[in-house]
Amino acid sequence: MRNDIKWLLRPKKQDVDVDLVLLQTFIEVAQTRNFGRASESLCVSSSTVSARIKQLEALLGLALFTRKHHEVTLTPAGEGFERHARFILNAWERAYEDTALSDRHQKRLVVAGVSSLWDIFLQDWLSDIYNAIPNISLRAEESTPLRVVEKLEQGLIDVGFMYEQPSLKGYVIQEVATIPMILVSDKANTPVDKAIAEGYIRVEWGATFGGLHESAFPQRPLARVRANSGRVALNLILSCGGAAYLPQVTANPLLEHGQLYLVNDAPVIEMTAYAAYNLHGEHRALIQSLLKRLAV
Repeated sequence: MRNDIKWLLRPKKQDVDVDLVLLQTFIEVAQTRNFGRASESLCVSSSTVSARIKQLEALLGLALFTRKHHEVTLTPAGEGFERHARFILNAWERAYEDTALSDRHQKRLVVAGVSSLWDIFLQDWLSDIYNAIPNISLRAEESTPLRVVEKLEQGLIDVGFMYEQPSLKGYVIQEVATIPMILVSDKANTPVDKAIAEGYIRVEWGATFGGLHESAFPQRPLARVRANSGRVALNLILSCGGAAYLPQVTANPLLEHGQLYLVNDAPVIEMTAYAAYNLHGEHRALIQSLLKRLAV
């Protein structure tokens, strides 16, 4: 497969557009698991999508999909190739943007972070950079913790933000914020044992939070709902009721307006947010200066 991937990247101008289209079509089918839906997204016919996939499979000498009636699934080879295809497309997009920067945008910074950190401080940080430093071209991504680390390792992002301290050689791991998590409920004066038993929404804030949560509530009942997004948990509480651990900065405005209530006897669980960037990356000095602008 490696030789075939190199073939896809060969620097023949007339082949580049065709090869990228094949990869984009493959990714769309892999996501939708349906040739018809993929054709709608790509604005081409189903037969065109099918022909592109067959062409890509012929180039690789591998079957990428298993087709059964209207069901399409990735083969083991297809699953392995998907990661490479995404990497190639992301690398090409980044290369294009880097070389196409105008004189006005002299530097380009790609930032990724887990969703709740965008809600807590990353959005304000990005807005500050956008307003204060007009010659920086910005790209912002919301990702899972695993994808943030993967993108850092692959060089697809310049700086990543997450709760867990990643194990990355050759990267600066910088603590940027301490974030208190508090237990809130849609009802006032809710005892903690009732809050974590009835309508409790367990938010997966990471391994560190999970360990502290287990220590605080070793005998808790199994939560009816588990979510990996504080935004999802908050919306569910506001619409259906319940309780969850949320960042204090997120919950405070709702507490002040009586939309949520603090579960007073519940422990505060403190989380740490980290920024990670390449120690030898070209934007290292810029990132260091921008991190000083964080107001958390």
